[in-house]
Amino acid sequence: MLDSVSNFVEVQASTGYTSSATSITLQSGQGAKLPATPFNLIWWNSTDFPNPANDPNVEIVRVTNVLGDVLTITRAQESTSAANHNTAAKTYSLVLGITAKMIADIQSALPGTFVENEVVGGSGTSWTLANTPVSGSVKLWAGGIRLTPGASNDYTISGKNITTAASYAAASLLADYRE
Repeated sequence: MLDSVSNFVEVQASTGYTSSATSITLQSGQGAKLPATPFNLIWWNSTDFPNPANDPNVEIVRVTNVLGDVLTITRAQESTSAANHNTAAKTYSLVLGITAKMIADIQSALPGTFVENEVVGGSGTSWTLANTPVSGSVKLWAGGIRLTPGASNDYTISGKNITTAASYAAASLLADYRE
């Protein structure tokens, strides 16, 4: 299941929290910015680190409930560690941003399985993929250059069969696609 999302959501924790806290109170009125649960937030010291990727204590937390400005969270998500977010006079922000989990969830929701860097069987202008691709999902390369599909371009495809406009040696074509 895909997480709930919303654009341009950044909120701030109202006080400092230890690594064992399982609820966060946001600054007044900020809970209304958040989408329906569940979703992950990136939590970091935004005073010292404008970019969360630079904070050595950045943490991803799972938000399982929002009640007004109080979030119920599960700590240490996506290979991050539960950290203290409680240095005096620092602002700790939480942002709803793209994480590895989001990308993996999107890929899982797409039809078929992703095939990457398949060496396409064949030679000359006649080629065959190992699997039948989802229509429109094929990306084909020859010599590191992406080929353009279609009758008037670099190749055509019918099912698993590819016909190239130019002739290539065996093992020259690589393909990415969803099967």
